Amino acid sequence: MIYFLYDILLAIAALVYLPFYAVRGRVHGRILDRIGIFCADDWQVPEDKKTIWIHAVSVGEARATESLVRFFRSRWPQTRIVVSTVTPTGYGILKKVLKDNELAVFAPLDLSWVVRKFLKVLRPSLVVIMETELWPNLIRLSSAAGARVVIVNGRISDRSFAGYKRLSWLVGPVLKLIGLFCMQSRESADRIVAMGADPGRVHVMGNIKFDISSDFSRPAFLKKLRALAPNQMLWVAGSTHENEEEMLLGIYKSLRKDFAGLRLVIAPRHLERIDKIRRLIRVNGLEAVLVSRLDNLQSGQVALLDTMGDLTALYELADVVFVGGSLVNKGGHNPIEPAVFGKPVLFGKHMDNFREVRDIFVRQGAALEVGTVQDLEYELRRLLASPAERKTLGEKARELLSQNRGATERTVSEIAREMDL
Repeated sequence: MIYFLYDILLAIAALVYLPFYAVRGRVHGRILDRIGIFCADDWQVPEDKKTIWIHAVSVGEARATESLVRFFRSRWPQTRIVVSTVTPTGYGILKKVLKDNELAVFAPLDLSWVVRKFLKVLRPSLVVIMETELWPNLIRLSSAAGARVVIVNGRISDRSFAGYKRLSWLVGPVLKLIGLFCMQSRESADRIVAMGADPGRVHVMGNIKFDISSDFSRPAFLKKLRALAPNQMLWVAGSTHENEEEMLLGIYKSLRKDFAGLRLVIAPRHLERIDKIRRLIRVNGLEAVLVSRLDNLQSGQVALLDTMGDLTALYELADVVFVGGSLVNKGGHNPIEPAVFGKPVLFGKHMDNFREVRDIFVRQGAALEVGTVQDLEYELRRLLASPAERKTLGEKARELLSQNRGATERTVSEIAREMDL
């Protein structure tokens, strides 16, 4: 009865919010996949193969699957790997990461009849849920179909913990169906136990996002960007949100007075905001240019990254990086991605979604946290004036990554020990 009511409420919510997201440009062409309308022949798994289904909800999780898929591929080479995501950007990243015999799909809405169709077609032996996407129908129906369900790189934020406690009547029973919890930290492990997980199934493995690789293809237009500005400094602002770009443009206009060779590249978190940001740039007396169409990059121009899945490659070109979603209260984004290239990283105080990662970076002096817009301008000015300071901060970031690698290997080894594939 509980899950019947859950289905009804979720279906109503989907019908209500779909037009809202359509108006905001958040509905993409693959929405039919998410409600179970797809060509099953395109997804069929050969009868002689087992399937591992990995669910990576969004961009960060999609990037983190690269190391996980690599280890799965090595340990179980005869197993087909399917990775699902929710966002178009995440899907674009998966298409670049996965090989020809592996499948990227849009995840089903957590409606029982939709999930059943996915399970019938994919026939997974193992369902791996990245972070902590505790969708009741996905978990309970996967278990009922004979698949083992595991949580990988599990994390319970303050907000999620409060929400899950309010929904303990719904979430508690499905936690009993999960065979293994590989959590990022002791705090998250304790929280999942408090929510009802079996303590004997909960393990602290570290964060697999630290296992990010710098070995990936670079789009030609990004290589061109560096060639266009060989003697200029590039400030990359990644995953920015509404109200954040205006602050950054104000800082940029101030910095240009003393650093004439400084160029700003903004990579908005949501590409549907590109036109709005272009107008904002013009209002600030600057010229907006799209990175994908870039022929030159002159003083007074601000470049906008307008392609999906290329932010990490863009970070490699930067002289200094600001990680967005942190000057405004959006929970921040992943500072590990620019750190892999040894870049000096700055972020604001709103890093709730990456609190544990933020704590490690700040504690080891591998990134700079700023409290205000004025603080950000001050630290940028200091770094831009000192190549030695930029190099030192970047080297600390790269060293931090080296010290924290290995979570993926530990996680896959634990899965192999606990489960027979």
